[in-house]
Amino acid sequence: MSIDRIDLPTGEALTVLRTGVSTGGAAFEIEATLPPGLAGPPAHRHRFESETFTVLDGELRVRVGRERRLLGPGEMVTVPPGVVHAFANPTDHPVRIRTCETPAGPLEEQFRALADAGRIPPLRRLARINVAHDLSFVLHGVPEALQRPLWRILAALPEPSGKDTQ
Repeated sequence: MSIDRIDLPTGEALTVLRTGVSTGGAAFEIEATLPPGLAGPPAHRHRFESETFTVLDGELRVRVGRERRLLGPGEMVTVPPGVVHAFANPTDHPVRIRTCETPAGPLEEQFRALADAGRIPPLRRLARINVAHDLSFVLHGVPEALQRPLWRILAALPEPSGKDTQ
């Protein structure tokens, strides 16, 4: 069995444990090593999916709603759908976590798009992924009524090369 690894431009190394396809859409699960000082993703929420973060080694700073916590080895937090969250590694040491998204949503596709793109996030591709998943990913601080049409417009734009990649 080969190991499915995704390396993100921000330094995160992800090992895919279960895919949405392999679980019939029930879950997407990874083990990730986050580099020291990682700021993590912007605060966001998912309309349909829960995410569970379990710290295996190191310390992970998490925001769930208004609560902020520093999780150590063996500690976990589950973020229900619709709850704003973010995470970071504020320490000088790597942190190793396990993340499980249930049901499997856009997370795997987002990670693969980010890994393929390099340093500049592929906004059109991410928009297409978000639209394909019924706009599940919502950035915090920007009204959803504004985000929804903007994601759709961005998804409909052709690639600069004239190639419309999915």
